[in-house]
Order: sequence, then C-alpha cells, then structure tokens
Amino acid sequence: MGYAITTALLFAFSAICNTRVSRGMDQITANLIRLTLSTVILGIITCIYFPDSFHIYASSILCLSGLIGFGIGDIALFFALSKIGSRLTILINFCTATVIGAFADIIFLKESMKLTTWLFIFLILTSLTLAFFPDKKQNHSHKKLKLGIIAAFIAGLGQGFGATTSRIAERIAFHDDILITGISQAFQRVFAGMVFLALIYSVKKIFFYKKTKTQSSRVIHWLIFAALFGPVCGVACFQESLRTMTSGESMAIVSTSPLILIPLAYIFEKDVPSKKSVAATFLAIIGIIGICLNL
Repeated sequence: MGYAITTALLFAFSAICNTRVSRGMDQITANLIRLTLSTVILGIITCIYFPDSFHIYASSILCLSGLIGFGIGDIALFFALSKIGSRLTILINFCTATVIGAFADIIFLKESMKLTTWLFIFLILTSLTLAFFPDKKQNHSHKKLKLGIIAAFIAGLGQGFGATTSRIAERIAFHDDILITGISQAFQRVFAGMVFLALIYSVKKIFFYKKTKTQSSRVIHWLIFAALFGPVCGVACFQESLRTMTSGESMAIVSTSPLILIPLAYIFEKDVPSKKSVAATFLAIIGIIGICLNL
C-alpha cells in the first residue's frame, strides 16, 4: 500500500520535471536519455547490492514486461498525446491500465478482488473522468481522434499487462527460492524498454530523418530528476507494491498521480485548480483509503 502511494507521488514529481524538460528537448530523445540514465543507475545498484536477484526464466518475462510497458507502451503514449492531447490520453490510458491489470490477474494468476475494492477502484476512475474528461468539443479530425484513442488504449494495455507479467515473473522466481527485489525488477524492465526505444529511435533517425528542435543542455538537471523520480525510484516502488497488492489495486492508486499534480501545480506554478478538480481529488483520496482498508 505504502509503495503504491509513494509511486503515485514520485510519478507526479517526475511529470513536473518532464514538463520542464519538454521546453528544451523533444519527447522521444528526452525519454531515451531518461531510460538510459535510469538503466545505468538501477544496474549499478542491482549489481552491487542484489547480484543474486536474477532468474533466467523470470528475468526473460520481466524483460518482455518492460518491452511491452516501457517500449511499446511509451511509444503509443507519445503518439496519443500528439493526436488527442494530454487530458483524453491520461483518462483512457490509466482507466485501461487499471481494468486490464485487474482482469489479467484474474485470468493468469487466478486472483480476484473484493466487490468493495472494485467499487473504490470505480470511484478513483470516476474521479479521473471528472478531472480529465474534456470540457469542450475537441478540434480533432475523426481520423486523429480514432488513432489517438487506439494509441492511448494500447498504452494502457501495455501498462496493465506489464504489471501482471511482472507479478508472474516474481512468482516463478520465488518458487525457486530466488527473491527478485523491486529495484532488480525495475532494472530489468527499464533496460528492456530502453533497448527497444533505442532501436526505434535509431531506425527513425536513419530512415525517417527529420530535423527536430535544438536540444538544450539547460534542462539536463531536470532530466536527471525526472529519471530519479520516475524510472528509478518510482518504478522500483511500483514493482515492490505489486508483491503485496494485485495489479488492479496498485494501478488504481498509481493512476491518481495526475490528480496529485493539481495541488503541486498550485504550489510550484501558482495554477489555481478548478472546483471540479478539487472535488475529483477528494473522491480519489476516498477511493485510496477504501482500497487500503480492504487489503
């Protein structure tokens, strides 16, 4: 429970850092550097403190999980953001990830949740809808809207299945008396995502070269903070949360990270939240408390 809440907080801080980074660097380049930095940091920690935290079969599944979640999922997420904007992308992505993670656990791990837990998850997803459903009709063409929704859905699928496959891998290793810590799991998942993204980036540069905006070195410190808050500490805490919670429970709590941004935006950016956003935040808090009490 504590790890999931910490993950939501860390992801919120990471989002603030990523916003600063985006002002001086394109998203794909920034994400590749962020994942590379995170891989190096997590790899050093894992090799020094958890050298036995590997299992051939389980580690292969974790790498597949990282490829799905951080590789395919991130590319689909960026594509959706460019087509339908952040509000609708966040809403579809997190709702899909939570529901898919919950049902994937039922199918592959034979784990179900209490009815009351489902109700509190529904409350959290309702709060996301209240906060992020577009107020006005969007000026998107039918084709852009369709592609964006599909991409956001694919990103959610990647995150949801990524969570469940992580839990499957952890169980396989535990069956052979090998404990794969959250940091080691994060390293293996982020590494696979980084390799996949690097391949896509290279192909794009070679065959579809297009001049991008000048990359600014002035945002490097924000990029380092984004890596530390997100893939390093955030993903490590998320992986730890999956050891004691179902994917649906954990994903539901983590999905509140955009709502945590509302008070943070007021503190750091002086962005006054709307009444609807404040109400959504309180609904999410009730949902989180309800899930925690049902564990």
